[in-house]
Amino acid sequence: MNNRNIDELINILEREIEIYGELLKLSRDKTDVIVKGNTAELDNITKVEQTFVLDIGKLEALREKAVNGLVNDIGMNNTVSDITISELIEYLDKEDAKKLESCKKHLLNIINEIKNVNDLNSKLIQNSIDYINFSINLLSSIPEANNNYSKTGDTNEGIQRNYFDVKL
Repeated sequence: MNNRNIDELINILEREIEIYGELLKLSRDKTDVIVKGNTAELDNITKVEQTFVLDIGKLEALREKAVNGLVNDIGMNNTVSDITISELIEYLDKEDAKKLESCKKHLLNIINEIKNVNDLNSKLIQNSIDYINFSINLLSSIPEANNNYSKTGDTNEGIQRNYFDVKL
């Protein structure tokens, strides 16, 4: 079996782990930025995230190439898109299988943590949107004070004034 493909796959996964780790840090930074309401910084973080996502896309292409080489070396009938790390591990020696399993666990842990932080960020953003909508509704429903009397001697009710033409 060609150890070059295994080593290449492990190196690619380790680089992906590094990038996902950076994405996790950015997601945590985003939480603080969202809480503070700093939209300029949020925009900067999003731009940095986009470059990492592009890097991950490039690494994924390399990973598929390495997996394809491994599948051919092993003689498996699976296509690259069907094969999983768990299936590959079954065909590898103990040392390589252990390295690959470690990369898999580490990558899954980071991705799950990113998902949790992003879920929190999403909820924070939704809360901000809800607050903004509440404020708009509150402002648009305040009646205009009117201290005039009508012809019958009753006070006129305040006139409902809309300050905004549309609801966002």
